[in-house]
Amino acid sequence: MEFSLAQQTVYFLFSLLFGVILSSLYDVVRILRFLGFTKSWQIILSDILYFVVCAFLTVLFSLPFNKGEVRYFVIFGEAVGFIVYRFTIGEYTASVYGFFIRIIRKIIKKSLQLLRFFSNKLLKENGFVVYNVGNIIHKLQNIVFNKKKDKRYEQTRIKKTTP
Repeated sequence: MEFSLAQQTVYFLFSLLFGVILSSLYDVVRILRFLGFTKSWQIILSDILYFVVCAFLTVLFSLPFNKGEVRYFVIFGEAVGFIVYRFTIGEYTASVYGFFIRIIRKIIKKSLQLLRFFSNKLLKENGFVVYNVGNIIHKLQNIVFNKKKDKRYEQTRIKKTTP
């Protein structure tokens, strides 16, 4: 299928815009990393899934223009659009995501502290229940904030809450 230069230019400009869209889709992966998915296998898996989704979307993008054939200038246009977004608007979006995630984590941390405080005060007479509720809240806090267990903290909690 032959393309005129005007059609190729329009296709290239759309591929630049599509590269920006793919870069904004990568922001979802970046948010997952902000949330704590930082283990090497999680990063590798998320990147592989991202590239598979991008390849599929690129083929779908090429369907109306070139019956599904992906040309080199399309991939180049997507890469340029991706890089331009990533190093301009993407820098600001990362700081905004980081700001909101820090606020959400602080809110969750404070609410878990309040829950622990009130559960200890209300159920103090029943030491066994308080101990279990405190452990459950502590485990939830570890899951949310990816903390490692502090042995000294656990030992002092056991001494205080046992009847």
